[in-house]
Amino acid sequence: MFTSNRYVSRSLLCIVMCFMGSMAFGQAPTTAMRANNILYRYSQLQTGQGGGVIMNLPSSDVPEIIGNTYWDNRWSKSSLLLYKNEELVEGYLIRYDIYKSEFEFRINNDVKVLKGSFVKNMVWLDSITERPRYMVNGKDFREEGVSVSGFLEVLVEGKNGLFKKVNLEILKPDFNPALNVGSSDYRILKKEAYYYNESEKLIRIKIKKKIWNLCKRKGITRYRPL
Repeated sequence: MFTSNRYVSRSLLCIVMCFMGSMAFGQAPTTAMRANNILYRYSQLQTGQGGGVIMNLPSSDVPEIIGNTYWDNRWSKSSLLLYKNEELVEGYLIRYDIYKSEFEFRINNDVKVLKGSFVKNMVWLDSITERPRYMVNGKDFREEGVSVSGFLEVLVEGKNGLFKKVNLEILKPDFNPALNVGSSDYRILKKEAYYYNESEKLIRIKIKKKIWNLCKRKGITRYRPL
């Protein structure tokens, strides 16, 4: 007795569909069970396990940046006087980014920025000493006839005041693998420069020991805390 090919094909199709259906119905609870098992194991683990290939992966060779570009990395309460309409902006937590010449404002969970070119001067409360510190915009002064970039901290007030400026120097990686010396990271160095002024003219003090002698000679007796 022979069965037609059409009948065989139809029967085979029904069998395949039933088999696939049983797999689909059986797979759902298996997948959910596996997911639950994984989550349970995660909750019991203190560190990663398995995957020996992970342990053999190389460490990152992307250079890191050591240091920061802030005048003071801590957030401090402040009072800013803007050039426009001499508007006062007060009571915010801020810090000054030397590299970008921007003031960062921490507002709730966000950080807003204000370009330093908009700010005439700024007083902030040192978060450690709780004493006020005072900064002025360098563009209101000249050094050798050139406008000064960034901000200056006023250390001493007087007809001839004393100022401090912080300049950044970024050192590139200099690691020598053959000699195993040097650093593989970028490093940010902060270098201080001191000035006294004659009106809008800034004169750099090249030797720090001369600073206090200069103060005495100029009769400056009022000091702003560092």
